[in-house]
Parts: sequence; structure tokens; C-alpha cells
Amino acid sequence: MTLYDPIAPYYEADFGDYNADIHFYSEMARRTGGPILAPMCGTGRVLLPLAEQGYTLTGIDLSEGMLTIAREKLNAAGLAERVALFHSDIRSADLPTNHFAFAFVAINSFMHLERVKDQLAALERIHHTLQPDGVLVLDLFNPDPLRLAQEDGRLVLERVYEVEGRQVQKLVASESDVAAQTSTMTYLFDEVAANGQVTRRTLRFTLRWLYRYELEHLLHRTGFVLRALYGSYDLDEYCTESDRMLALAVPRRG
Repeated sequence: MTLYDPIAPYYEADFGDYNADIHFYSEMARRTGGPILAPMCGTGRVLLPLAEQGYTLTGIDLSEGMLTIAREKLNAAGLAERVALFHSDIRSADLPTNHFAFAFVAINSFMHLERVKDQLAALERIHHTLQPDGVLVLDLFNPDPLRLAQEDGRLVLERVYEVEGRQVQKLVASESDVAAQTSTMTYLFDEVAANGQVTRRTLRFTLRWLYRYELEHLLHRTGFVLRALYGSYDLDEYCTESDRMLALAVPRRG
């Protein structure tokens, strides 16, 4: 069981409707065609709309709980035949050579790989399975050290929502280590029953930030060339004030 298995329904309720990046991935898929690989695909948030557009996809995730929700959504939409889901680790996944036209790691998921050797292993597997003219997109947040240094671990009520008719209160604490380029996140999910009884589930994980040239170096070491770097899903030029760092990379020729 992985960290996300016990809280997969909360994750889906929290992020399942997020769609700010869907037009971006739809446009990228239109340019590249398929088949498409989605490492660290979670509950299939991006897989579903791309499958609706007719693409053939493969999703990989370490959390069986997240994949179960993805399967349920795809089955309900009648799209299961277009999407193959695998409980696997992108660092060591058995993937076909030169098969996929497009691969993407959606919002901040790549940042779960804390160690350089894990980042390299994941990128090497993706490079192995991309077509020679394929495209990789990594979606990362653009780190602001001054803002991140203010994260001090204080617990904040982020939102209240319902999961299967039960109220859930989500509390979040974030503590950053600028020298280590990490944010340690703590999510508390307090599920309130009709009789007032509270059941708490806790998720704690660390994200590793990447800076522009650090990312470019990782890509270079694994056979990629950074073709473009965007600061938003509308393809604005990347700059200091950008919210996102969207890297578009292609396999290096020769």
C-alpha cells in the first residue's frame, strides 16, 4: 500500500475537477498524436478528457487506490478500452521501446521524486519508450525561494467538501527547506460522521523543487533536449514571475 491509497477518495474529491491544464494537454496531443503515456497518472484526471477526444493512452501509478478510481471513471464513461492502466513504478516500468508519441507528467507529480537518481531513472524510462520524434512534457511549479522560506509548518484549514455524502475538512501544513529544495507537506483529512464522530487520516510527503537549469541538466543527462519552457498553460514565456514551469523536451538526435 502506498501513501495515497487510504486517501484516494479525498484526493479525487479535492482535485478531480481541476481542469486548468486540460486545454494545454489537448493541444499537445493534437500536435503529437498518440499513443500517449501518462506516468504518475493518479485518478486519471487528465486521461479521461484525452480518451474522450479519441486518443489511446497508457497510465502508470504506484497507488492502486488511485488507479481503482481511474478505472471506475473510465468504465462509467465507456472509455476503458482506450486506456490501459498499470500499477507500476515509472523508475523501473517495463515499457515498449520507441512506442509513445507523447508523454506527460502532470501538475507537480515529478516533484515526488526526491533523489537525483530517481529523477534520472524516471526520465531514462520515458526516453526509452518515446518515439524518436516524441515529446515529453513535465509540469512543475516555479519555485520562489522567498515565498517558500515563509512556510513554517502552521496548520491551516484549506477547504471543506463532501465525499460520498460525508463532510471532510482538509487541513494543510507546509514546511520548506530552501537549502534542500524541499517542501514537506502534511494533509489532515477529518471526516465528520452524522453523529459528530471525527475520523482523521493523515498524508505526509515531501516535494523536491527543481530550477530551470537543474531541470535542463537532468534532461540532457537522460538523452533529451529542452525544446521550450513555458510559464503558463497558455504558453506564456517562462519568467521569474511565472506560476508554472512547463518543460517541453524531445529525444536528442545523434
